[in-house]
Amino acid sequence: MRKNFIVVGLLLATLSVNAQEKDPIKNDTVNLAESVIVTSSYGTTSKRKDVVGSLTQLTEEDIITSQPFESIEKMIAGLDPGVQIVNNTDIGKPVDINIRGLGTIVGVNGLPGTSTQPLIIIDGVYMREDKASNIAFFNGGVNAEMNINPLARLSTDNVQSITILKDAAAVSLYGADAANGVILITTKKGRKSKPKFTYSSQYGISTSINKIKYLSGEQHTQVVNTYGNKNDPWNGVDVNWFDVMNRESDYFKTNFGVSGGTDHFTYRFGVDYSKNNESKIFNYLEKKGIDLNLGYHTKKFRVNLSAAYNNFYKNNPNTYFSFVLAPTIPIYDENGEFNKTGTRGITNPLAAATQNKVYTENNSLLSSLNAEYQVTNDIKISSVFGIDYSKKNNVSWQTPMNESASNVGGRSRINKSDGTNWNWSVHALYNKDFGKHHIDGLLGLEVRSAKDYKENFTGSGFTGSNYPNVIDYIIQPWQATNYAYRESTTEQNGRSTFAQINYNYDSRYFFTGSIRRDESSSFGSDKGITPNGGLGFAWMISNEDFLKHSTILKVLKLRASWGMTGNSRIGTYRSSGLYNVYQNGFIYDYFYSYPDSSSPPNKNLGWEKDEKFNIGLDINLLNRVDITVDLYRNNKSSIITSSPVPLETGYTSAEINATSMYNKGIEASIRIHWLKDKKSRWTTSFNIGTVQNKVTEILGFGDQYSVASLARANRVGAPTSAIWGYEWVGINPETGLDRYNVNGEILDSNQFSPSADKTKIIGNTQPDAIGGFMNSIQIGNFTFNALFNFQIGGDILINGELIDKYNISGNRNMSVNALDYWTGPGDTNALNAKPASKAPIANSSKYVYDNTHIKLQNVSFSYQLPIKKDTSFIDAASIFMDVSNVLYWYKEKSPHDRNGVREFKYLYPEMRTYSMGFRVNF
Repeated sequence: MRKNFIVVGLLLATLSVNAQEKDPIKNDTVNLAESVIVTSSYGTTSKRKDVVGSLTQLTEEDIITSQPFESIEKMIAGLDPGVQIVNNTDIGKPVDINIRGLGTIVGVNGLPGTSTQPLIIIDGVYMREDKASNIAFFNGGVNAEMNINPLARLSTDNVQSITILKDAAAVSLYGADAANGVILITTKKGRKSKPKFTYSSQYGISTSINKIKYLSGEQHTQVVNTYGNKNDPWNGVDVNWFDVMNRESDYFKTNFGVSGGTDHFTYRFGVDYSKNNESKIFNYLEKKGIDLNLGYHTKKFRVNLSAAYNNFYKNNPNTYFSFVLAPTIPIYDENGEFNKTGTRGITNPLAAATQNKVYTENNSLLSSLNAEYQVTNDIKISSVFGIDYSKKNNVSWQTPMNESASNVGGRSRINKSDGTNWNWSVHALYNKDFGKHHIDGLLGLEVRSAKDYKENFTGSGFTGSNYPNVIDYIIQPWQATNYAYRESTTEQNGRSTFAQINYNYDSRYFFTGSIRRDESSSFGSDKGITPNGGLGFAWMISNEDFLKHSTILKVLKLRASWGMTGNSRIGTYRSSGLYNVYQNGFIYDYFYSYPDSSSPPNKNLGWEKDEKFNIGLDINLLNRVDITVDLYRNNKSSIITSSPVPLETGYTSAEINATSMYNKGIEASIRIHWLKDKKSRWTTSFNIGTVQNKVTEILGFGDQYSVASLARANRVGAPTSAIWGYEWVGINPETGLDRYNVNGEILDSNQFSPSADKTKIIGNTQPDAIGGFMNSIQIGNFTFNALFNFQIGGDILINGELIDKYNISGNRNMSVNALDYWTGPGDTNALNAKPASKAPIANSSKYVYDNTHIKLQNVSFSYQLPIKKDTSFIDAASIFMDVSNVLYWYKEKSPHDRNGVREFKYLYPEMRTYSMGFRVNF
């Protein structure tokens, strides 16, 4: 394990603070241990000091919402140990959230697989994932729809708190959906007051950082000549296609809200708008939202309605933004028209972005209705109904005017997707004190349903007099010479009963226990029911007689938990077998069907299981220093794996419960309140989390190896996140060929044939440790912020096309690293083989880079304007400045005038955004 813990020292020497909506001085004198946190979506809360499970709550005070990101999870990167946010530079697309490592094995056969994402619940609503379909036609290729990030549908200004549940004591109440952790998001609500208005606006400018360095026209000509053994002169054309297809961009966000209430009625209403013009020319993401929260309560009865509508519109005709043409190909021809490349499928990217039409629009409604009735002082009944509805259109029109679809006479595609998730639960809650004894409990019933309906309309062949070459509108697929229509309906249903009991004696000894019985239609008829549960214990040592009078040690609590959870989000009908239904080409004529060769029925397909262990320690010193340490191990078994089957069965593979693995690690966090008085405050927080993974069992078949481009395999004794391939040892200075260590023997690339038995682990995408550092200082009306996150270990396998796959150089550009090729016998400095038509071995350690880095994610500064409230209608006003993606430090440095992990990490680079804004409360 790589241990560059110099990272910690570097971080602790740095200062950071939070610039967003805050009062001049918030009440920081409240002991953190006494704060109340949300522990479930079923109406349960607890004081932090009484919590037995491993969980973290982030409030609006912790999250810098002035960051110019489209979704809230990107803003919390580095704020919680063990939570890895795997960023996606393509705005609006799904972002991976890994809590304590990968939730299941990495797929090696291209199937969508079991969900690795945590269960996300917003105000009691189970949020649906927008992910690839089980139906082969809808999960890849040119017919695939664009999947969007579900959290991008939520206004970041409407988040009150985020609670992240990790161990069995915290998550077992959610049973078979909790294996990957649970994230509870609570939105803002109205409070008793006169109407209060809030308006904010922010504008920023973005520019690409850490861009890949490409060959110039003259350099590219040199490479092409060497590859083709030619001596052609450079044509004088030098087009930087990346710069052509990208630009400086801007960002705008505005939000308006009003809230208030009376003795019995509260309300909050908000509207928000944002537009992120990406640096990819013509591409942008535009979001519009309306949120409403209404509450009514009496002494015994309480009801709350929340609803959030969101319109998500992504315009992305620039789909070739990372497709860098050879710099010797001009943009325009001698007539000023877009130049043709002359190669089918290799288009002029500027022509495609200008002439094609590609966009995705999603309209969604996220709503919940909560009601509760206080039967007695000790008993309360409550109910929650939630719905998440999305309607998405994904439209693509590729005109025959450019090579993106000129070979088929133009191509038109429309994907429509309607998704509805709903859940309803009813529960009884009990809360009672008996002298030094406290007991509270929960008993509940829940039903849920998830239904997706997809349609695909595809047409090609729009040439001729009936199809004018226009680009100002989209020709419908059904107007094409060749037209196809497909549809898919998937539905999952489930129901559960659950119970939880919490007990403590004298605030010293704590116990919690949960049990849940889940039923799901996703599994085989013999495996549709499973029980799950968890136990947790805690000892508040600081409340014992020998410590309770300590003026230094305010909290010392030891925690332990064990439990079983599962993963029911495996996709629909995987146990039932899938069939493809076709018609013979004539509408209203006969249909025929045949089984999908990779999806045979399996009535024994069951739940994935996750046995969780956790030991934790909580410490508070002087009411100023909070320390938390957790050791955990998650044993995952019955993981669904695609296994090869004999061809005599009529199938190529079958999905079975075949694999086991574990994740284990340590998490630690510290928060120090250096200052917390009426005029100033200074808070520092630091966290770090480690994770180790290993596959421990694969039943029924041997080691499984993937296609070459993925470099993935699942083998006993190895992590599922391992990168498998061939150990590259350099260039043979005499032959100019790549050399590899093949089972202990150094061989040239032409001396062996690649096969799985010659591979080894050449990297691991799972970091050894991740964490973050944040400092918050406020002096009077001034606030300054900086947020760091870091990663130790974790490797990246990049695409070798950019380095030494010279057979693409005829019409494609390569990175400047392509210049490091062998020039002749005795060349000991070469890093690439002599350019040749034979492609190099893809899974080579040559293409593996160490991703250890420190990132200064955000720096911001704000000033609270002095307002005389007795003479002004304005209650508070502030201005702020913000910089995101400020800088990186990488352990592995990029060579001079060459690319390294800094540039290769993202094929399309991240953006650095400088923004300014203001916020007014009145």
